[in-house]
Amino acid sequence: MKKWIGSRLNRKLCLCFLIVSLIPLCLVYFYINSRYSEKLRSDAVVLNQLAEKNTAILLEDYLTKIEYISNLFYDNDVQAIVRGAVGPLDNYNARQLLEKKVRVNLDLFHILDDVDQVTFLRHNGDNLDIMNSSGYMDVIPFQYDDRIALNRYKNHVLVPIESLDSSRSGKYVYIRRVNDTDPRKGTLGILYIVFDGNKFDELFAELGTVLETRILIREGEKVLYTSFDAKNGELEQMENTAQLLTQKDRMPGRKGLVKWEYGIENLGIHIVFYDTLERLEENVRALSRLTGTFIWLTGIVILAASLFFSRTIVRPVKRLRESLLQVREGDFKVRAQVETHDELGDMCVAFNDMAGEIDRLINQVYTTQLKENEAAIKALQMQINPHFLYNTLDMIKSMSEIYGAYQVSEVIVALSGMFRYAAHSPGFGVTIGEELRNLKNYMKIVNARFGGGIDCLVDVPEELLEEEIIRVCLQPIVENAISHGLGRGGSGGCISVKIRRREDIIFAEVEDDGVGMEPARLEEVRRKLAEPPGGRDGAENGNVGLKNIHDRLRLYYGEEYGITIESILGEGTRVMLSYPCGFSGKDRPQELIQAADERQRI
Repeated sequence: MKKWIGSRLNRKLCLCFLIVSLIPLCLVYFYINSRYSEKLRSDAVVLNQLAEKNTAILLEDYLTKIEYISNLFYDNDVQAIVRGAVGPLDNYNARQLLEKKVRVNLDLFHILDDVDQVTFLRHNGDNLDIMNSSGYMDVIPFQYDDRIALNRYKNHVLVPIESLDSSRSGKYVYIRRVNDTDPRKGTLGILYIVFDGNKFDELFAELGTVLETRILIREGEKVLYTSFDAKNGELEQMENTAQLLTQKDRMPGRKGLVKWEYGIENLGIHIVFYDTLERLEENVRALSRLTGTFIWLTGIVILAASLFFSRTIVRPVKRLRESLLQVREGDFKVRAQVETHDELGDMCVAFNDMAGEIDRLINQVYTTQLKENEAAIKALQMQINPHFLYNTLDMIKSMSEIYGAYQVSEVIVALSGMFRYAAHSPGFGVTIGEELRNLKNYMKIVNARFGGGIDCLVDVPEELLEEEIIRVCLQPIVENAISHGLGRGGSGGCISVKIRRREDIIFAEVEDDGVGMEPARLEEVRRKLAEPPGGRDGAENGNVGLKNIHDRLRLYYGEEYGITIESILGEGTRVMLSYPCGFSGKDRPQELIQAADERQRI
């Protein structure tokens, strides 16, 4: 370490550049690998689940449209058509009328191209083939079975076509028992709606881009649809290894299989999504490799830049050092060569000026110059006499009255009153009446400045006017309300000041109807108020801060007193300060009272 400290400047600069640059880069690399990799995994799982949920909702919407078609058969006119078909001709006419109604509604829901067949079997066994997109030569025969869907909600069920006709596949059948609108007549018949099973594949086609996703649709233990081959034991293996993903498990793990379900309660079916996380890990590793490569390339560039800049910086420093050595030997005629226009160039210029000035001063009688400098310093240290300031303000007031500028006169009187109040005999407490008079003077100045658009309503019982309050506490709070609550321009609004005594506690409340504060900003202000007293929170843009007043109250009266603040965005802010009534500070340690006085002078 000692050897390194004593090494040449260019080596130390180069090493410092490398340390300052490479350590943050390494920290960034590890931070990205740890935090953002986990975030990438979590977000990928959440987004994939969101996409799956949206797809499930689309499927639910599609099946709901099928259900809406079945609701047509609960219409009185439709049931009258069905009941009136008692012969071949009536059956033909009924099919024509029902086909028209069904096609219109299928087209309205944009599912006409998906539905292959609509058949209604009456309880007497008569078959009404209402619609068949493949032609009536390829009608799927259905047998009336009154036991179908008897115990299901809304008496409907969704089944694959294979369960009804093993010779067919690739289609699904929505079956619903339709009751007569006349409860005395019982079942009117059973409705069969056949639609293309490829609709499921179309809906699920967009999944699997982020995670490898496999889908299962089941009704209880009965499998209705799978996007994979479930006959070779793969489904059983997936069920044994998959981890159920809940709302709390944003990132269940880095590997393995997770699943979650979406239930379509109306039909009593569940859509199960199985997501494999291995593909996600491949993407994370690719990101890690890309980040690592970038870090290495950046490190090489930083190394080259460190060598270049260290030599560039050290070269003029070396030449300046040689010139300094010559000055030490008494050669004040030497001048350093200015190579750059940066801080080092400024140092060389300053050195040249210094050497020339030293050379000049050596040949100058400097004692006279020192005396002149001393006189100038004393002149700068003179302070304006406060009485001179008051007399000047009184003179301006008198002149404004002579010229009829009475509003200017009022402002001057108010300003003079504030100056006298601030320069009053030292002490911590004043009466509430004195503090309110100072506030009144301040509001005169503010309304003169902003055209009288700000109302300040004061509500204080007369018996409290002689009670003690800390000096300069209400006016800064009102000033903050005007600056931050009613807008920086102070364009208008209302501020209320209310002081009440409850038992032995005095509460002073300042409330405005301004813009209020964001919840985050309100929490930040409360956090700063809760910090221990100390430091200088003092003036900001000329205003004594809330923290200053809060600390003075706590130091003088105790930790249980001080300022509380409430604010609602868009409605306004309320600041309340509390302190004990009739408390003179004699029971407080003298050092705390002195500290409170110091906070007042900040």
